[in-house]
Amino acid sequence: MWIKKYIKNLALIAFGSCILAFGSFNFNYQNNVTEGGVLGLLLLIKNIFDISPSITALIIDLSLFAIGSKFFGKQFLGLSIFASLSFSTWYKMWESIGFIVPNLSNNMLLASILAGIGVGVGIGIIVRSGGAAGGDDVIALVGTKLTSLKVNHIYMITDFIVLILSLSYLSFKQIFFSLIAVTISGKIISIMYDESQDSGDEYESSNEYLQEEFATTK
Repeated sequence: MWIKKYIKNLALIAFGSCILAFGSFNFNYQNNVTEGGVLGLLLLIKNIFDISPSITALIIDLSLFAIGSKFFGKQFLGLSIFASLSFSTWYKMWESIGFIVPNLSNNMLLASILAGIGVGVGIGIIVRSGGAAGGDDVIALVGTKLTSLKVNHIYMITDFIVLILSLSYLSFKQIFFSLIAVTISGKIISIMYDESQDSGDEYESSNEYLQEEFATTK
C-alpha cells in the first residue's frame, strides 16, 4: 500500500513541477514578472548572469532541502529532491521548445495574474504531496514550525527581499506587477497547504506514514 501512495506522490510532484516550470518560463521569464524567494533568485541569476534555472535550482535547493529533512524526515528530502530534478527537467524542456503562449508584456496585469496562478498551483500540488518545490518552500514550512506566522506570511517576507534585489534588472513598474504575482501565488499555496492540514495533516502524515512502512518492511 505504501508503494502506491509513494508512487502517487511522485506522479503528483512531477505534474506540479511541470505546471511550475511552464508558468515560470512562459509567464514569469517571458514577461519579466519575477517571483520571490528562491524562484525569484533563480530568475535574478538568469537575467544577470544568464545561467539557466535548471542548473542553479539544483545547487540552491539541495542545500535547503537538507535543512528541511531535519524537521520533516528523509522522505521529505527524497520527495523534494525529486521535485527539484523534475522542475529542472521540465524547465529545460520548455526552454528547448520555446515560448508557446503569446507575450503579454502589453498586458502586465494579466501576465502577473497568470504567473501567480501557475506558480501557486504548481508549488501547491508539490507541497500537498509531501515535498517542496524549492528552498523558499523549506524556509516557509520550517518557519511555520518555529514561529506563529502562516505560510503565506513567510513567503511574503522572503519574496519582498528578493524583489528588492530584483530592482537591479527590473523597473518599479515590473516590481509592482511582480508583487501581484507573488501575493496570488502565496495565497494559493497557503490555501492548498491549509486544506491538506485540515484533511488529516497530509503534509506531515504522508511522510510519517511512509517512514513507518519502510521501518516495518526492514
